[in-house]
Amino acid sequence: MEQSFELGMIWAIVKRRYLYFVVPFVLVFAIVVVVAYALPRSYEAKATILIESQRIPSELASTTITASPSERIKVIEQRLFARDNLLSIASKFSLYNSEGRRDNSPSEIVDFMRDAIEIKQIGVATSRRNTQVIGFDVTFLYTNATLAARVTNELVTSILSQNLETRLSRAAETSDFFQQQLSNLEKKLLAVENQIAAYKRDNETALPDTLAIRREKLTEISANIDAIGRQITLSEQAENGAGSTGGAEAQQLAFRLQSQELNYDAFVERRELLAPLLEKGFVSQRTMDDLDRQIAQAEIEIAAVKSQMAQQGFTADPDTRLKLLQSQKVEFERRADDLRKSISRTPSVEVELAAMVREYENLRAEYTQTKAKLTDAEIGEKLEQDRQAERFEVLEQATTPEEPTKPNRIQIVAAGGAGAMALGAGLVLLLEFLDKSVRTASDLERRLQLRPIAVIPYVTTRRERIRRVANRVLAVCILLTVVVGALAVAHLFITPLDIYAERMWQKVQPLLPISLLS
Repeated sequence: MEQSFELGMIWAIVKRRYLYFVVPFVLVFAIVVVVAYALPRSYEAKATILIESQRIPSELASTTITASPSERIKVIEQRLFARDNLLSIASKFSLYNSEGRRDNSPSEIVDFMRDAIEIKQIGVATSRRNTQVIGFDVTFLYTNATLAARVTNELVTSILSQNLETRLSRAAETSDFFQQQLSNLEKKLLAVENQIAAYKRDNETALPDTLAIRREKLTEISANIDAIGRQITLSEQAENGAGSTGGAEAQQLAFRLQSQELNYDAFVERRELLAPLLEKGFVSQRTMDDLDRQIAQAEIEIAAVKSQMAQQGFTADPDTRLKLLQSQKVEFERRADDLRKSISRTPSVEVELAAMVREYENLRAEYTQTKAKLTDAEIGEKLEQDRQAERFEVLEQATTPEEPTKPNRIQIVAAGGAGAMALGAGLVLLLEFLDKSVRTASDLERRLQLRPIAVIPYVTTRRERIRRVANRVLAVCILLTVVVGALAVAHLFITPLDIYAERMWQKVQPLLPISLLS
């Protein structure tokens, strides 16, 4: 504006434009007051939950729940805000369906519930960057104080049950997982054990454990072969000499005795070879029983031959002795060849057997580790079942709030009054800015750049004075009408005025002197 606002000019503007300030101010302020007291009251109920640490030292028994309290609170919050859960709580307490003319839709109820529920964590700073969560507050905002407290306690109950259910479920899942792993390892161990046993049965004559015994037996058999070779040479010489009949019979009995003794030695050797395998379960007891019967039978036959040699005369054919010695030599050579083959196969058998044993040992070590982990998981599950691990405890139940939390009517009215004043002042300034009328000698001098010779004052007529008074009376009537209308709306649709008067009296009464009250 080109005008300078001196004090006199400002007062002139106030006298000229005061109605443009007062009317918008009163109208807007009245509307703000009505709206402030028309807004429904909201009561906030709060409950506090404390996170208690594990009672048993973690060095002695540890839980299987590794998630931090903050993470678990976030997970519980997401489950709590699930649509079905919120609708269930709203239906249980009949929330948001009796406050208006129509019932709210399920989606609207879910949105209202999510806006009204707040979970705020309580933390203690352990360092500049780290904060340890020791608890959290659960709040619920609603227009009914009693329902607000009841719903908050219902939310607390749901949080506690969800936390307990989640911890028990995770502990049980951990135990089941390791139990399944242990069962699978047991099956693998049994399969490898059966594979090793079958391999040893199929290669019992070439096992590394009996290598030294077989080498000793091969040395003994080689010596027997050399001895039988010398006897064959002697028999051939005796046959060429044509001895007596008694000498021939004596030789035959001697050959039978030697044959039975060789058989006896073979059976005893085989039993000594299989005895270590019997202790490890790779040879059946039935095989050993058959060998024992054969050894006993050989002993009986040896005793019978010796008895016959003592009681009868000796008649034998030198050819029979020679054939017997040759057959024994063939048998010993066959056994020696079998031993050589088994000894040559031992290295490859040892390599394959070592591979299977390594696999078995690895499975055994994994089985031992899994068994230890299963034990830890079962201990953790027991801690959760006995509620000895970390848990949520209600530190403070929600109680019925006595004063509303929202709306802050004094703040709304103060902000509305400031806005109404700004609106009225802005309207006055706008009108002054748009008004180009010349009202003073200074205005005329600025417009025409000429100093006036004389100033004739404005003379107000009687009609103008009557009109001015009428405007003032009309403005006062309008203000009274607005105020009365606002009070009537508040009395009929919000809260009766006598209740406001009683509340005002209760607040003012303690401030009055006792003499006035009496």
